[in-house]
Amino acid sequence: GGVMTLYHTTSPEVAELILKSEFQPGSSGWCGGAIYFTDKPFLKSTKFGPHTKTGAIIEAVVDMGRMAEMDRRCSAGFGRGISKASHHGYDSLRFNPGDGDEYVISSARRVLSMRRYK
Repeated sequence: GGVMTLYHTTSPEVAELILKSEFQPGSSGWCGGAIYFTDKPFLKSTKFGPHTKTGAIIEAVVDMGRMAEMDRRCSAGFGRGISKASHHGYDSLRFNPGDGDEYVISSARRVLSMRRYK
């Protein structure tokens, strides 16, 4: 995985809270409750979920550690989601649900730095 510059779209209010403290894992998503990023500083409308907030983008430098490659449903031979990946020694994962890569971590400890991009 290495160190990557990734982007997280949220509301301006939530962005300020994150920048004052840290990312908090969400409770849902293809890969389970986790922190989701994309590798481009915008979020395609196809990636919007029922709880997606917009208006701000955080640029984060993330140490991906050992990264699992998952299929479009966030599954691999060992199971589905970030919890199974973590259980099998992975620090992060990449998957593409069909509209572009997403990068997932379970803990904000992997975030080395962050700033308001938009």
